[in-house]
Amino acid sequence: MHLERLEIQGFKTFAKKTILTFLPPKEGHFPVTAIVGPNGSGKSNSADAIRWVLGEQSLKLLRGKQSDDVIFSGAEGKARAGFAEVTLQLNNEDKSMPIEYENVVITRRLYRDGTSEYLLNESHARLIDIQLLLAQANVGQRSYSVIGQGMVDHILVSTPEERKQFFDDATGVKQFQIKRHEAMLKLKHTLENLTDAEMVLQEIEPRLRSLKRQASRLEKREEVETQLHALEQTYYGNLWWQIVDDMNERKLTFSEVNKKIKTIEKELDDLEKKMVVIERSETTDEGLRELQKKYREIQHKREQARHTQFETEKEIELAKIKVQSNWAPLPLIKIIEGIEEIKKKLTLMSSRAKSRDLNNFDEVFKIADEAFIFSNKLVSQLQRPNATDMKPDPKLVAKLSLLKQEEEKLNKELVRIEKEIDSHAQKEKEARTELIETQRSLRAKQQDLHLLEQERNQSEIELARLEERQQGLIREMDEFMKERAVNLRTNLPPTRGGIKGGGSEETYPEIQRLRYKLELIGGIDPEVMKEYTEIQERFDFLNTHVTDLRQAMRSTEKIIKELDEKIEQQSKKLFGEINKKFQHYFKILFGGGSCALVKVSQSVIPEVELSNEPVEGVMSQINQSEGVDIQATPPGKRLKALNLLSGGERALTSIALLSAIMDVNPSPFVVLDEVDAALDEANTIRFAAILDELSQKSQFIIITHNRATMEKADVLYGVTMGDDGISNLLSVHLEDIAKNGSARR
Repeated sequence: MHLERLEIQGFKTFAKKTILTFLPPKEGHFPVTAIVGPNGSGKSNSADAIRWVLGEQSLKLLRGKQSDDVIFSGAEGKARAGFAEVTLQLNNEDKSMPIEYENVVITRRLYRDGTSEYLLNESHARLIDIQLLLAQANVGQRSYSVIGQGMVDHILVSTPEERKQFFDDATGVKQFQIKRHEAMLKLKHTLENLTDAEMVLQEIEPRLRSLKRQASRLEKREEVETQLHALEQTYYGNLWWQIVDDMNERKLTFSEVNKKIKTIEKELDDLEKKMVVIERSETTDEGLRELQKKYREIQHKREQARHTQFETEKEIELAKIKVQSNWAPLPLIKIIEGIEEIKKKLTLMSSRAKSRDLNNFDEVFKIADEAFIFSNKLVSQLQRPNATDMKPDPKLVAKLSLLKQEEEKLNKELVRIEKEIDSHAQKEKEARTELIETQRSLRAKQQDLHLLEQERNQSEIELARLEERQQGLIREMDEFMKERAVNLRTNLPPTRGGIKGGGSEETYPEIQRLRYKLELIGGIDPEVMKEYTEIQERFDFLNTHVTDLRQAMRSTEKIIKELDEKIEQQSKKLFGEINKKFQHYFKILFGGGSCALVKVSQSVIPEVELSNEPVEGVMSQINQSEGVDIQATPPGKRLKALNLLSGGERALTSIALLSAIMDVNPSPFVVLDEVDAALDEANTIRFAAILDELSQKSQFIIITHNRATMEKADVLYGVTMGDDGISNLLSVHLEDIAKNGSARR
């Protein structure tokens, strides 16, 4: 890999678009490019441009205070630029950078409004991705790839910890450190997500447990309700349709009897008319006529008495049915209260009896009597009343008794009058045969009518009783079955019987037991099941998410551990090689002496175990790293401290160190900005010889004033600045000068 092209526009003093091209390697040798020019011409801005496009974020290293200081600020007759743009083109035919492109073009652009963007082959990219690619190719904006003004001396005066960053690039572990940093960010982000997920789990877990209990109760309630509904469907269905059948049968009987009564009433009417005709045509004594008139009056009174008696009986029967149909089972809470009250009385009675005080016996008997009465009352409230056991209203009973006595008295009177009429009729038997037979038929029909009326009255009473039972059943069904009751009453079941015995009294206690069980379970909002399902799904998702996060953290920790091992191994290996080369180049530049690189602390590789140590503790250790100290003793001296060296000796030491790094772990290209400024002519020649040797491994772009360094260059770029404050470029190919002595601008 090598640098092919550099385009600068609007960056610092390069207001106009400026292009620098670099020669390709030739016969195992990378051409050396030198950038020269007077002080203040802007030649160091080209090195800043390379550093900037590689992703440098430090304004101090870029010699600025604000981000827009890198944008051309304008000059006399020239407006300021709206943006700064630098493009770096790299030849990647050897695939040093793990990307498919053979030519990699990196662009960085900054606008005055602060908007910044990075482009990789004209596609938007993240800075971290570009830095990783560059690190994998052994290129970095803060490594020895770009050595700016003062940075040579800065390496020596830096603290061991600061110097360690430089050696990270030198040993080629930067790419692993970037991956490690990304892994740590991922680990930290995963930890935050894990903490959030666990907090949410802790928040919803109590609610989930509560909902789970309610859902379990709801499932039990649904099971009980299913059993109850099935029993109610059978029980009330059989009762309802049995009552309907009985009512239809009673109505049919009532209709048939009523037809017979109407027929007999018509026959009686005909007989009475016939008697009137006979009585008018025949001479009858006044006594017989009076008896007949009296007989009819008593018959009328008896009919009225019978009708009143029927209404009274009907009223008594309906009262019994109403009491039974209006009965409702005592609530469980009332039952418990009643039992507790009996328990209190028994406890009090027991305490009084244990005292063995004869004076308390009366009180004990009184309490026992109260408990007995209260228990009987409670039992009567719990038992469903039987219609046959109901005592009717005494007034109605007394009234009915008087009506029966009156009917019996009237019947006796009728019998007496019938005998008198028969006696008169016997005397006039021959003359009044037809009248007597008619009267006899009339009495027989009246007797038949009486029997039919009794039968009709009984049917009417039974029908009224059934109607009242039906109304009570409707009220009970509406109360317990709600909308199911209407469907049960309107839809005829496929089979009238349903479940065998479903309508019997044995089924009702089971229905009551299930109702009490539902009462114990209590009412539950149907939305509970929906909420439980939603929270359970969320809990399962979060629980799975937590498991995945923990697994991801373990995988990331494993990657970090592997990267730490790679960093340590490669750093240890190359550090030793750099130390040897440092001593080699130090002796070349100084003509002897000794030097050494010394690690001042041991690297700590944390062992991340989620189950034993919190990840936050690992975070505090993650940036711990070793420092590097530099010891240098020029020939003829015993000093090792760097601060005791002269300026030239520090420069030579720095150059020796840079040369060692470039030899052991060469970067594809290296930019050196006046690193030879402090060297005298003899040392410059030695430095130039080292560059010539190292150019076989790296491409060098050198900003210099020294002639010896320029002589080693294959291409010279001259940077000038006019009165407009804009840097201009003049390129000179030394081969062209050798051929025809011409220069190109």
